[in-house]
Amino acid sequence: MTRSALLAVVGAICFGVGGALFLVGGSGLAFALVAFALGALALVGFQLLRRRAPRPTAGSNPAPIGPSRGGGIAAGVGLALGALALVLALSVAEGEARGHGIFHLLFGAVALGLFVAVDRWWRPLEGTTGASLRTPVLVLLWVGAAGAFLESIGAAGYDRFNAGHRIEALTTVHNSATILGPISLLMVPVGIAVLAAAFVGRRRARASASA
Repeated sequence: MTRSALLAVVGAICFGVGGALFLVGGSGLAFALVAFALGALALVGFQLLRRRAPRPTAGSNPAPIGPSRGGGIAAGVGLALGALALVLALSVAEGEARGHGIFHLLFGAVALGLFVAVDRWWRPLEGTTGASLRTPVLVLLWVGAAGAFLESIGAAGYDRFNAGHRIEALTTVHNSATILGPISLLMVPVGIAVLAAAFVGRRRARASASA
């Protein structure tokens, strides 16, 4: 991952963490402001590095970027987390806690599906802004999916009224992963928008080639 891509990932994560802390309120508001400030600085750094990056020379023919090297491994790890969440939701969770776990599970499945689809179908040209953003988008989609699956796993530890901590270790996992919730909420619409743009771009390219 390039430095500009890393800064984009850090910026998005900071904004997601800041959003979670803002929703918590109280003493978390001060930390939310710090997270927002760090996220803004990271995104400014991303823009500065993007401007300094070499541009494709005239007459060059940049190639589209293919699937990421670790995409299959990341998808497999996400699938394993989802399978564990499903098993716990069906065999351990009780009452309202089961619905809680299934809700997070479905959200994680959507984010993971978008991760796989974006990795396979979004092929921006090398040296373009899309190429720089591709890795951050994939990383954040996977983080959102993993966070949702971890919340689902942890939700199985609540009691049947989805209130008390029936299995303390699991509810601790849920509460720890809650901070990733805003990232998954943000990245699902972003992933859908990216796929829509990639689809439109491919349609236009085919139309131009056949003209």
